[in-house]
Amino acid sequence: MSPSPDAGLLSPGRRWALALAYLGLVHLTSSFAPGPTGFIPLAGVDKLVHLCEFGALALVFWRPVRDAAPRHPELRVAAVLFLFVTVNGVLDEFHQSFVPGRHASWADAAADALGAGAAIFWLLHREKTRV
Repeated sequence: MSPSPDAGLLSPGRRWALALAYLGLVHLTSSFAPGPTGFIPLAGVDKLVHLCEFGALALVFWRPVRDAAPRHPELRVAAVLFLFVTVNGVLDEFHQSFVPGRHASWADAAADALGAGAAIFWLLHREKTRV
């Protein structure tokens, strides 16, 4: 019996390990103070980083979560995943409020949620076009 073409290169356990490792990396990197004090970021670049970082978080969790709940409607899985990623964005901002040199920002949390939503929207669209 040959594997299905949609099986991918990673086993379900490795997908979970990759997703959890990325989640840990996201939270770990927020534990460090920002770079040199002379660095002046371009306006909006910070929000773009948040958008991409949490969009990627939604992407890496999609397959393990879908595989773990195959009988659940994909919109329900998408909603739960969106909530999970958004809550992690808020928790990450809360954590940053305790790190010297960093601050919490509702705008950053909103960019995190927007990134998660955009990634999940793309994933749902991709699923519809594959069927």
